[in-house]
Amino acid sequence: MDVSTPWIMNKSYKSLQQGGQFAKAVLVVLLSMLIVPDAAWALQSHGPPEGIYVHQMAHAFFVGSLVFLFLDLRRSATKSRGWIYLKKFCLLMIVWNVVAFTGHAVATLLAPRHIAGAESFFHAQLLGPMDLTKLTFYITRFDHLLLVPSLFFLFVGLRTLYLNVEREVSQGGGQ
Repeated sequence: MDVSTPWIMNKSYKSLQQGGQFAKAVLVVLLSMLIVPDAAWALQSHGPPEGIYVHQMAHAFFVGSLVFLFLDLRRSATKSRGWIYLKKFCLLMIVWNVVAFTGHAVATLLAPRHIAGAESFFHAQLLGPMDLTKLTFYITRFDHLLLVPSLFFLFVGLRTLYLNVEREVSQGGGQ
């Protein structure tokens, strides 16, 4: 077995060579979806009241999972750069979850008359006068300013860990 390439990659490459018909079928399906597109909505609204409850519980569960991961990384992980990036990911995602949870809760307090163009997500405008509820709602709409950097830290952390393992294997330190 070739040590420089993980066995799963060798197996995948061989199956790609042998499974040319399947790859062609997938390509035909993907191209047909591009040629004859249908509506593909990126937003999913939750039906009241169960949808928002389940969604909020998911945020709470995700926060608990991230706290556990962060504490475990703090306790056991080495001080390498990859682990530091993963800890930063955990912290930013915890803050993002709290912001998103708050935003969802505050959104339930706003009446439709407080938002002009509420039927269109991208063209909605918050109507004045501003109070604490509306201001909190507005600020929590910027949750992507936390989400995108956290996903960047996840990517860089995993990539760094992968490159460290790859470097060890190439130097003969691996199995």
